[in-house]
Amino acid sequence: MSNDIKNNLTDNKFFLLYLKIIICFFFVLILTVAFINYKIDPEKIYPNYFKSIKSEELSLIDFTEKLVQSDNGIVMKNYIWNERDIFYTLAGYPTDAECAVLGSSPATQISSFRPNKSLSKTCSSLINLAVNGGAFEDYIVMTESILQNKNPPKTIIISITPWTLNFNRDPRWLQYKENFTTMMNKIQYNPYSVSKRFDKTDSYNIALFKNLINLEYFMSSMDLLISKNDRSIEFANDFNYNLGSSHRVLLPDGSRINSNEYIKSSLKLKVDGISGNQNYKIIPGKWYNQNTIEVFTQFVLYLKKNFKVALVMIPYHPEVWNFSEQPVVTAMKIVELKVHEIAKSVGIQVIGSFDPKKINCTSEEFYDEMHPKDLCLTKLENVHLSY
Repeated sequence: MSNDIKNNLTDNKFFLLYLKIIICFFFVLILTVAFINYKIDPEKIYPNYFKSIKSEELSLIDFTEKLVQSDNGIVMKNYIWNERDIFYTLAGYPTDAECAVLGSSPATQISSFRPNKSLSKTCSSLINLAVNGGAFEDYIVMTESILQNKNPPKTIIISITPWTLNFNRDPRWLQYKENFTTMMNKIQYNPYSVSKRFDKTDSYNIALFKNLINLEYFMSSMDLLISKNDRSIEFANDFNYNLGSSHRVLLPDGSRINSNEYIKSSLKLKVDGISGNQNYKIIPGKWYNQNTIEVFTQFVLYLKKNFKVALVMIPYHPEVWNFSEQPVVTAMKIVELKVHEIAKSVGIQVIGSFDPKKINCTSEEFYDEMHPKDLCLTKLENVHLSY
């Protein structure tokens, strides 16, 4: 055997060994991330979440009281406070707010506390219950808490996203599955026919599995683990509404101030304003689900018995609309038409639009492709239709 052949074989062996080491490293890394996400489970969606870190009910009530009564809100340094726990508790806490806002992250800066007030023609004051990745199931759960409020708001504003009219787009609501079932019974819609998919269908199991290796979820898990259940509260004082704060701030009305780091990172987006996340939760071809629309319609009709109800659509970055081939653009066009169709059928008002041109929002009034600044949100009522 020639030396060249021997050298090639040796090189191949080293390459294969190196490849095996790399594969093993990533395999172990993925298993580690999955194990930590399952064991710590900051959103409490897996059966065996870390019991010692579970929020005590009294601490949540204390947190909510301090938040509502604070001058400038509370600094959110870590994820020890489960987001959905906070807003479920806030939904049931009696305040003088005229409106409650249900929504996802694009709605988190809708506020009556900030100098640039949102929805001021519709609400003199509001409480913002929007959560990150908020799905229709979250709205149902939050409403169940609102119904227990001794001094509930008079109006419920539902922020529609391009994925709202589909069940099973985010699993984080599952920590309140019993409350979901209770609310479904109240609106006289068989909860089993809806919720059974979350126990048995492949799509639900796949969503939970993907979440195990979700890096954002992993960062929340690590933050929770490192914090050692530190529930100390720091009141916010030094921040700028436009430039943010050193950490996220939860304002007294439930709306949020972004961190300096997030705002700076958003400025680094390319000129086209697109970072690749514009199709968040969008599944091409599955723009809406007819079963979900039926439940949503029943949900609104039930709410109308005790509340005024309005639907609001929050625009995406103008540059997103320049990419007509993107699935999210198709989703926004189809869902917006469907939202007006639903509103007309039940006789409620629609505020805003996914299209920034309709409400006169500019590129400078966005943090990224789907999160507008407060100045854009003040213009939502430029589009206002009552049915």
